Amino acid sequence: MLKRKFFYWLTISNFLYIIVLLILAGVTIATLTGENGILTRASEAAESTEKANVIEQAQTDILGIQAEKKDGNITKGELKTVLDTYFKTVPDDYTTETVLTTKDEYGNHEIAVSEIYNGNLGETQEVISKTESYVGYYADINGDKTADGIIYADLAVGGSGQWPADDEWGNYEIPKVESGLKEYSLSETMQNGPFGPKYVISPEGSGTDRFYVMALKDIGDGATYCWYDAAYEDGGKLDNPVDYSVSDFGQGKTNTADVLAKWKAGEWGTQNDNGTYQDMWGEIEDEINAGWFVPSKSEWAAFGGELGIATNYTEYGLSDCYWSSSQYDTGTAYDAYFSDRYFNYDGVSNYNYVRLSTTF
Repeated sequence: MLKRKFFYWLTISNFLYIIVLLILAGVTIATLTGENGILTRASEAAESTEKANVIEQAQTDILGIQAEKKDGNITKGELKTVLDTYFKTVPDDYTTETVLTTKDEYGNHEIAVSEIYNGNLGETQEVISKTESYVGYYADINGDKTADGIIYADLAVGGSGQWPADDEWGNYEIPKVESGLKEYSLSETMQNGPFGPKYVISPEGSGTDRFYVMALKDIGDGATYCWYDAAYEDGGKLDNPVDYSVSDFGQGKTNTADVLAKWKAGEWGTQNDNGTYQDMWGEIEDEINAGWFVPSKSEWAAFGGELGIATNYTEYGLSDCYWSSSQYDTGTAYDAYFSDRYFNYDGVSNYNYVRLSTTF
């Protein structure tokens, strides 16, 4: 009997011992794997460290790029190159709010661009090349970050040609300037204008103007003007003819200043003598004082040739025929016909459209 009691007590003890072990095991498992368990916290800490390492590596790459540049900036394109290293897909139109997914080798984390870089991506700019042509880009003349004109000649690279290709009257030679040109920056933001979506270039600092720029609109919203009506009288009074085969690229500004002075002084006759159409000089005096000018014959040719203007001229908001500032003989001046793609000359009492150019 005593033996059976002892065995019974031993069985109960073993059972209780097993219960205690199970309880302890449950506590231990919960401690290790529960929501706040040791293993869970360790895993979260590892993931947090891995994510922080990705951010730190990307920021180190960014600092390396900024350290190599004079202004210490980084462009949107340069930043995208860094992000492409660590993230699966970086869209071209990303912003600081865009959330990216790291590549598998970096742990598959979700990270916002702002956690890595929180600069102003819309206004980051890069200094442009001094050997690449930027013909066809928009120009920000007045610094308000909007397009004021289209670049049609780049003095850093020069060039020559004819427009149209079979018209020797349209010869042009763009000089190449080796040194002293201004620095320029390229906006990362495209603007849509009459020449399509283009990037915008802005000048930085001082130096020689690098670009020739054509305005995006005609003077007077489609009005036409005489060249200088009274100067046509008595066989003509103009005194600076240009041979049709000669390139007078770069003379537009000088031509414009010279004729404006003579027009204001009435040197070639009464101002606005036509009775129907105004002389163009009085209409553009404010623009001339601000640095704009009537393009020369060869500057118009360079505009057409370098930008490839053809029968699609109306798509660019161009009219059919424009005055140049170049004189053909004592009573006529050259004009650029975009409707038929050729150069001609008209009596200065006739009327044409006017569009201005500038350098910057």
